[in-house]
Amino acid sequence: MAEDSAKTKHPKSGGTKAVRNLLQAAQVAKAEQAAELAAAERLLLNQQTLVPEISGTDQRIAGDNPDLVPRGLQVAAAWGWRLGVVLLLAAAVCWGASQLSEIVMPLVAAFLFTAAVSPLNDFLRARRFPGWLAALICLLTLVVVVFGLLTLVGVQIGSQWTELSEQAVAGFEDLLLWLNNGPFHITQEQLDSVVAAVLEFMKSRAGDIATMVTTIGGKLGVFLVGMIMTLFALFFFLKDGRKFTTLATGYLPVGVRANLVPAISAGWHTMVNYVRAAVIVAAVDGVGSGLGAMILGSNLWLAITVFTFIMSFVPMLGTATASIVGVLVVFATLGFFKAFLMAIIFLVVLEGEVHLLQPLVLGRAIDIHPLVVLIGIVGGMTVAGPAGGVFAIPLVAMAVGVLREIGRRNALLASAPVPEPSTDPPIE
Repeated sequence: MAEDSAKTKHPKSGGTKAVRNLLQAAQVAKAEQAAELAAAERLLLNQQTLVPEISGTDQRIAGDNPDLVPRGLQVAAAWGWRLGVVLLLAAAVCWGASQLSEIVMPLVAAFLFTAAVSPLNDFLRARRFPGWLAALICLLTLVVVVFGLLTLVGVQIGSQWTELSEQAVAGFEDLLLWLNNGPFHITQEQLDSVVAAVLEFMKSRAGDIATMVTTIGGKLGVFLVGMIMTLFALFFFLKDGRKFTTLATGYLPVGVRANLVPAISAGWHTMVNYVRAAVIVAAVDGVGSGLGAMILGSNLWLAITVFTFIMSFVPMLGTATASIVGVLVVFATLGFFKAFLMAIIFLVVLEGEVHLLQPLVLGRAIDIHPLVVLIGIVGGMTVAGPAGGVFAIPLVAMAVGVLREIGRRNALLASAPVPEPSTDPPIE
């Protein structure tokens, strides 16, 4: 009866004891599992210490069979399919960019203009200007400089149009007289036949010329829309560029972020230095050619200055094209002798650019091999036409900066001291 009364007084004592036994059994099982894992780790460490390398027979058992596939071919195949994937991805990006050129080209132009005015933007930000105000000042400065120069050229040509047309007619007549009485001894009948052939060709191609004019008009509308988009993108790149960079960095894998972000930053600074140096070189070329034209008495010296400045941004062929156009303008308005002097002035400007400005200014900004420049121009023109050739070199400069920074970091890692192997005895 006492036992029954004890059970009646404590009905839950048996259940509590069972739960306690279950908890103790779980703890014991967990401890045994941890002991087994520790033993397995010790065994693995002992095997790695005692067996430093696998024999040839074991390699073949592991799946690496040099008798069937040589090691060099295995490496080449591994590199080959990876490079194939990269090239396929690059081709897909280029194709997509060409299909969306009306969007991509304004964004690329805004990206390069951002690099051009970023020193001014950084200066204003350092003076605690708000981001929107600094971006607006940079945008207005660029618009005033570019459109102001174009407006001055238009006003100069418009105000002197009558005089310039008379000078052009007189220059053309002087050219005909020189061809007739000069060393070529071209007769008047031959000149008349050439002029008649040109007029006949123009009449036969009247429909093609009209179509070309219509196409140019349509392209002009696309150009204006792209220019507006470029200005808007430029404003937001300057205002929110840091936010865009932070957002893009967040999507990068953590493992590559530490090396890739500094490399991209170095490439950006390289492109900024290149664009700044290119502006300096173009300005010197334009001022030099315009000053020479003004000394010779040309009324279009400002037009020659602006045209040479703009064409200097076209690599390899821009300054040469501006030289030919400038000499023809001086020849049509001032005659053969002053055109010859203008050609000498352009030659001096070109030589000064090649032997003085490029080594001192562009060479300090970034040293790009001419073969890389040529490949970049051809690739850019293949993807995006003439505009692609203009945009290619700054983008190549950025890519060169990224690769150089990656190479520098790899060299630092390669030259870092290797830690000595541990002399501790193996774990038993």
